[in-house]
Amino acid sequence: MGGKATSRWPMSDKPWGVSVTVDHVVLVTFVQSSLVVEFSEDGQQLRRITLPPDVLHPLHADWLTPSGHLLVSHGDGADPVHRLCALDVDDGGRATTAAATNGLRPCRRDHILDVAELGYLISDVAMDVPGHLAVDRRSGVVLVADVNNCRLLTVDRNLTRCAGLLQLGVEREFPTRLSLDTTRRRLYVAYNGAVRDGRWTAGRVLVFFLGDYRRLIQDFRKRSAD
Repeated sequence: MGGKATSRWPMSDKPWGVSVTVDHVVLVTFVQSSLVVEFSEDGQQLRRITLPPDVLHPLHADWLTPSGHLLVSHGDGADPVHRLCALDVDDGGRATTAAATNGLRPCRRDHILDVAELGYLISDVAMDVPGHLAVDRRSGVVLVADVNNCRLLTVDRNLTRCAGLLQLGVEREFPTRLSLDTTRRRLYVAYNGAVRDGRWTAGRVLVFFLGDYRRLIQDFRKRSAD
């Protein structure tokens, strides 16, 4: 493309997060208006999804399979809750919360997708700006960039268990973007270093080989049984 835009899609508000589904639907998350809008691959608006009132500052969204829930990470600054939500979406684009976790504990039992699978989360620190996520469609595990806590989290598909996958360096390294190559089993993590005068001072991309999640899922079950 030579660095030039091939097309421009006008937006009515401030877009923040972008995802592309396996069906080539583009999901755009609007951080100020609490909307997720679906676009076709040529920029035609397909559906506007209105998020619940308590989903403040949505940062990133993707569809969670096979449940069909819309997965949204949200929370910034002084917001009362920073968390990951699975949402039911009706044909009219109205979303309601089906499950949620802030990385510290599950919500009420009636907000867990599968109560029989309810487990206790092993983290003792709540999410602080869950800025970006990646869904492993092979295992259903969700990867979350917990930006201000300088760590990566794994959350199971029912949002009942959460574990730390990686704690970044002690010099305040902030993971800001994730990309998962499910074919080669590689996770790409863009992170920025400390802030100076309102600007990032350093940054790089880390690449991890993930293998499969069987051991991770077994650890989830073992920890929740203890």
